[in-house]
Amino acid sequence: MTVLEVFATVICIIAVCSYFSAGVAFIFKKQKLAYILSAVGWVANLGIFVKNWYINGYPPFASMYQVLSDISLLFVILMVVIIRFRADMKWLSPYFCFGAMLPLVGTLFMDRNMHWTLAPALRSPYFVPHVFSYVLSYALCVVAFLVLVIGYIKRREWDIYEEASCVILRIAFPFMVCGMLLGALWADQVWGNYWTWDIKEVWSLITVVAYLCYFHARRVKKMKKASGVFAVLGFFALIFTFLCVNVLPNVAGSLHTYT
Repeated sequence: MTVLEVFATVICIIAVCSYFSAGVAFIFKKQKLAYILSAVGWVANLGIFVKNWYINGYPPFASMYQVLSDISLLFVILMVVIIRFRADMKWLSPYFCFGAMLPLVGTLFMDRNMHWTLAPALRSPYFVPHVFSYVLSYALCVVAFLVLVIGYIKRREWDIYEEASCVILRIAFPFMVCGMLLGALWADQVWGNYWTWDIKEVWSLITVVAYLCYFHARRVKKMKKASGVFAVLGFFALIFTFLCVNVLPNVAGSLHTYT
């Protein structure tokens, strides 16, 4: 490993440990310590972002390693913003910290290639806003899913957890739709067509429809009990959308592979 790779690994481990410790501190009501640890984790996480941008010379949203590092950077910011406007949701802080930790843990087991050539298709003004919209919505969806799972475990408090999860998803959904619309504009610019039924496009549409079904089910009495099922289906569709082209085999023909 080069010195830079060792540095990247060290600051990643610092960020992971800090985020995890912050989550535990929040659980035990050590608010001041939790915020300090969150800040330490975020600064270390920011170091990864800056390093990726400096080395490659473009906003680091291109490779899976870069995007996973970026998505972790958003959790603490979202936590602070949501708590600022919804003080009654301060109890969600641990979920944001643990959510920030998860993507970075994933990067520790990936090829942390420092140099990643930007494909011609990615040299577009739609590149950053498209990816950022999706990354922001995905970060919120991760927290909403974690809250929903814990709410299911704590059945007596289900209503509180389910409502909190819904609030987060209401924030996430417009960004998800925005990401898809920006992607369509980008596709027209690069490929000459707004929609090609590419595997990534299809699964992004399935994800949006699943969450639409969730919101609809919550508003219909007879379907409200099934809303949680749609939320879970939406999250798993999201994971498949995010990972399928980059991880699964037999998708080499996808327009969304830039290797």
